[in-house]
Amino acid sequence: MYDRTFGTEWDDLTREEAVRRAFALGVAEGVGDRRPAELDRVMEAFPSAYDRSLVELAYDEGRTKALAAADEADDPTEVWEALVDGDGAPREPPVRAALPGAITDLTLTRPPREGPPSSLDLPSMLRK
Repeated sequence: MYDRTFGTEWDDLTREEAVRRAFALGVAEGVGDRRPAELDRVMEAFPSAYDRSLVELAYDEGRTKALAAADEADDPTEVWEALVDGDGAPREPPVRAALPGAITDLTLTRPPREGPPSSLDLPSMLRK
């Protein structure tokens, strides 16, 4: 499944391509088609620890989703097609894998809260 979708003839990858491939490799392992050599190649394409951690997170996310989906489906091809589209992109973006936790936890990604900031709220015993 992985070979048909991606192929293994590549020289260099962008971060986005590596995350997509790592997610797909995780899905492949989740359905019993383990490819440790290809995962190592994807990891080695990035010397920085930050990029490698993104690849590892994407891989773990794909494997986790595949294992969960495998409980409901009998055929590994069904699991693959449910999680990875024909172009190799995850059907649901692995947000946690694509964005580090610090970015996803920022308030910039959420609508503003209503009311005063919590640091300005007085405890009830101090209010009249």
